[in-house]
Amino acid sequence: MSYTVKMQKPASYANNSYGSGTIGSSACGPAALCNCLANGGIADISVPTMCKLAVSCGARQTGGTVESVLLKAAGSKYGFTYCSTSKNTELLAHLKAGGTAICYCGGGYPLFSVGGHYVAAVGVDSSGKIVIADSLYYANKWTYNSTRKSQITTTSTRGLVMCSITALGKATADRSPSYFLISKKTAAPAPEKPQSTETTEKTQEDDDMIYKTINDVPEWYRPTVQKCIDNGGIKGAGNGELNLTESECRTLTILDNMSALGSIAPVVYKTIDDVPSYYKAAVQKLIDRGAIAGTGNGELNISEDICRSMTILDNAHLLDAVTAADVDVGEMVEEN
Repeated sequence: MSYTVKMQKPASYANNSYGSGTIGSSACGPAALCNCLANGGIADISVPTMCKLAVSCGARQTGGTVESVLLKAAGSKYGFTYCSTSKNTELLAHLKAGGTAICYCGGGYPLFSVGGHYVAAVGVDSSGKIVIADSLYYANKWTYNSTRKSQITTTSTRGLVMCSITALGKATADRSPSYFLISKKTAAPAPEKPQSTETTEKTQEDDDMIYKTINDVPEWYRPTVQKCIDNGGIKGAGNGELNLTESECRTLTILDNMSALGSIAPVVYKTIDDVPSYYKAAVQKLIDRGAIAGTGNGELNISEDICRSMTILDNAHLLDAVTAADVDVGEMVEEN
């Protein structure tokens, strides 16, 4: 299968302004969307045209592009739908079904960027590797560090590379959401009887991957989870099982990469009654879900830092693992 890669730096527009920067320096968000639409058979839009839309709809902001705002404006204009996820399994299934996706890469695992960058996942090759259209190219980009040397497979087409789903998962592990899944708009199905809020929330929770032991936790989350275990912040269910969801592992990793976990203090709160009222709701939510079960002797033994982190995540609606088109915390990105 042939693929199209629209680049940021053609001489005809690389130096055109894009907000406070230029298309060549800062338009990875619009370019990634152009590559998704072109390779998904949805629309053939130039990068400068998409940049103009990003500015006019308010997606271009100081510091980067808010991709969800651009997607909302472009979806109605060019006829596509989208949703967000941070699950590699959902991305892989979407690509195999013929969809495309914008991948939101951070700098924690410098596969595509050492700061932040959007790229387009446009297919899966015969060996199972993800086909990536990367709009930003510079000399020696794919030999810049050992991660790229070992994990990226280049092609004869500039900007078209391949990597494993594992490597892509690591590259997006410190961003939320990791992926925006894009599909060609189809006729609306017949309306179904709406589910109750309780049923919908339960289904979303049940769909989240649960890791019973530290060995089940993916390697890109494992160091952070192990740190929390070693410092007494995570005790599991008291029967040798952790029972942590993927969303909980992911949010802890994001906090750790931001140095927001800090040095986890010794255990402070023995029971839920000891937990201060401003932390209690978030902690109780995790207890009810089974992610926090204490030490098996009726005691929680949970640190204040963990309580504080969980409350921050709960206030940002990041404990619920709900995918939405709303702007997510820290979503703005610009290539460094």
